[in-house]
Amino acid sequence: MESSGCAPRKPDRKTVEKNRRIYIKSLYSKLETLLPSATKDGFAQSIPDCIIGAADYITELRESVEKLRERKRQHIALDSTNSVLTKLLPRIEVQELSRGLKAVKVNIISRNNNSGFYNTIRLLEEEGVKVLNAHLPASVPDIHLLLSM
Repeated sequence: MESSGCAPRKPDRKTVEKNRRIYIKSLYSKLETLLPSATKDGFAQSIPDCIIGAADYITELRESVEKLRERKRQHIALDSTNSVLTKLLPRIEVQELSRGLKAVKVNIISRNNNSGFYNTIRLLEEEGVKVLNAHLPASVPDIHLLLSM
């Protein structure tokens, strides 16, 4: 059977090559916009310079990501260490009542003896804080202090 002339024509090589170059140029333009220093002195970079810049930028990003991952690992290790220390250290809440007058609540860890109570007051007085009132409730492991500064 003969074709009736309705069959689609295959584009010639010149058109295919032109379309390919247009597509590649658009990809270079897109790549250039993703780079932090896409232009030098207001002029667009050449295509090889753009590719070299992209390769350098990707290398910098990889190094930066690795440094950030290492810092994250260090922070996680530090946080786990700090969480153990936080359980051992008292929690302190300060509320300013008026100028120079503060109410302080210190959550002590152990109620086995009153050394936490006395040590807290001693440390405050060594720092020049005048303890106006101190109370150690029997039901909760807290020290309530009224301080003059």
